Amino acid sequence: MRKGLDRQIDNDVGVAVMVNRDRHEIVVDVLKNASAGKNKTELMRNANLSFSQSRLYLGILLEKGLLEIDEKRRFKTTKKGLEFLKKCEECPLFKWHKQNENPRVK
Repeated sequence: MRKGLDRQIDNDVGVAVMVNRDRHEIVVDVLKNASAGKNKTELMRNANLSFSQSRLYLGILLEKGLLEIDEKRRFKTTKKGLEFLKKCEECPLFKWHKQNENPRVK
């Protein structure tokens, strides 16, 4: 499965660098962005997802009960999704992974 790409600026030279994100990071991005309620296009843009990635991840998150669609057809993070985000923030492995991912990118 293709990893998500995320643009980050290397402050030393001011150049955009493409950084691969793993599935976990994509899920966390989607859940964080959906916490305020977003339509599909906003969510795709804010989480840097392609159309095919959005279909895959939104489908899985809806199926697992981490996302829901409200009456305005906006994606919203469920209570279960917020609990998942909290556990991710507490996980020392996730923090270690983020710190050691690419030391040049700030």
